[in-house]
Amino acid sequence: MNAILPLASNANPQQLEAIRATTGPVLIIAGPGSGKTFTLVERIVYLIKGEGVRPESLFVVTFTDKAARELTTRISNRLSELNIEFNLNEMYLGTFHSICLRILEDYREYTRLKRSFTLFDQFDQQYFLYQRIKEFRGIPNAQLVMGDDQTGRWVQSEELLKWLNKVSEEALDPAILENAPDLAIRALCACFNKYQELLLENNCLDFSGIQYEALRLLESHPDVLASLCGKLSHLMVDEYQDTNTIQERILLLLAGEHQNLCVVGDDDQGLYRFRGATIRNILEFPKLFAEGECKQVSLTVNYRSHPDIIRLYNEWMASQNWSEGDRSFRFAKEIIPRDAEFPQVPTAVRLAARDEPDQSGNWHAEVLAFLHGLRDNGKLTDWNQVAFLFRSVKNDRVVALARSLESQGIPVYSPRSNMFFEREEIRLMIGALIFLFPQFPKVRQWA
Repeated sequence: MNAILPLASNANPQQLEAIRATTGPVLIIAGPGSGKTFTLVERIVYLIKGEGVRPESLFVVTFTDKAARELTTRISNRLSELNIEFNLNEMYLGTFHSICLRILEDYREYTRLKRSFTLFDQFDQQYFLYQRIKEFRGIPNAQLVMGDDQTGRWVQSEELLKWLNKVSEEALDPAILENAPDLAIRALCACFNKYQELLLENNCLDFSGIQYEALRLLESHPDVLASLCGKLSHLMVDEYQDTNTIQERILLLLAGEHQNLCVVGDDDQGLYRFRGATIRNILEFPKLFAEGECKQVSLTVNYRSHPDIIRLYNEWMASQNWSEGDRSFRFAKEIIPRDAEFPQVPTAVRLAARDEPDQSGNWHAEVLAFLHGLRDNGKLTDWNQVAFLFRSVKNDRVVALARSLESQGIPVYSPRSNMFFEREEIRLMIGALIFLFPQFPKVRQWA
C-alpha cells in the first residue's frame, strides 16, 4: 500500500478513503465539483497497481459517451505515466447501453438476435412503428395507448413509442401487465408483445431494448451470467442517481457473490427521471445489503465554485423539506469550498417568481430585456456565453421561451428539446423524402 500512496498524493482525506475502499459494496456521495472523476481514475489505478487487479476484470460504467471518452483518456494517461502495460479494449468501460450491447454481441447465440441485426435509433424506431401502425390499430383497445386514429399515424407512432420504451426501460413483466385490472395496461401489454414479434421477425433491436435484452439474457441463462461474473472482480458506476430499475437489476446480477460494487453519485443532481431514472436507487443502495456492510464515503470539498455560490447552494438546500414521515429523500451533507483565495466579486443572484401561465409573456419580455442589458453593458459579446438550465428542455414553457427568443433574433441551441424535428418545414421535408424514397428503411440499415 505504501508504494501506492504517491499515486494519489494530491487527494484529500475523503478521496483517499474512497480510493482505498475496494472490498464489498461502496457508496460514494460526490458533491458538485468534488473531484469525482479524479477519484474514480485513482481508484482504478489503485486496483490495478496496488492490488494486482487485471484491467479486463474491471467493469466501469458512466452515463454519457462524452464521460466515457474522458474517463478512458484519463485512465490511459495515468497508467502510461506509471509504465503499466494495459489494453483498455479488454475492460468493460462505457455507457450502460454500450456495455450491454457488447454483452449481447459476445453472447449473441443465446439471444433472439441473428447475425447483422439492425440497431434502431429513436427516429428509426418511430418510423418502424409508423410503417406498421395498422397492425397495432387492430389490437383491441389500442387507442387507449396510442390515441385515436384521427390523430394520424405519425402522432400515434410517437405515443406508442413512448409507452413501449417505458415497458423496456423499466423491465416490466408482460405477464403481470396482461393480468392488470386496467384495460389500458392490458392493451399496452398486447402492443408490446406485437412489437416484440415484429422486432424478432425483422431481426431488429431498438436503443431502449438493449438493456432489456441484456437483462433477459442474464436472467434466462445462468451459464452466461456465471461466465461474466467469473470475469469481473470489481464494478464501478458513475452518476448512480440517474440509473433506472433495469440498470440496478443488471448491476446486482453482475456483482455476484463478491459484491464488489462501487457506485458514485449525488442525490442532489438527479436529472433524468423523464427517462425512467429513479433517485430511489442511490438513496436505498445501502439497504440492498446487510446492515453495516455497505461503506459510505462523502466527497464534500468543492474545487470548482466561488464560496458565495456554495453558500447559496447550502442555504437553499437546507431550506427545503427532504423528508416525509420516516423517509428521507436526501443524504445529509454540507458542501465546503476549497482552501484558496477568491476574488471579491458578485457571483450569484437569487430571483423568486410565481409560476403562473398567464405571466409567460411578461417573463419572455423580462428575459429578453435582461439579455439585451448584458449585451449593451459590454458584459456579453456572444449569445453563446449564456446558458439556461432547466429540469427538462421539453417542458412546454421552456419550448415557448426558446421560440420567443428565436422570434426576437436570438438563436437557441437546444438539441435535446427535439425542436428541430418539430418544425413544420422539417417535418414536411422528412415526409417528402419518405414518400419519394420508399427504400428509406433499407438505406438506414446499410448506414
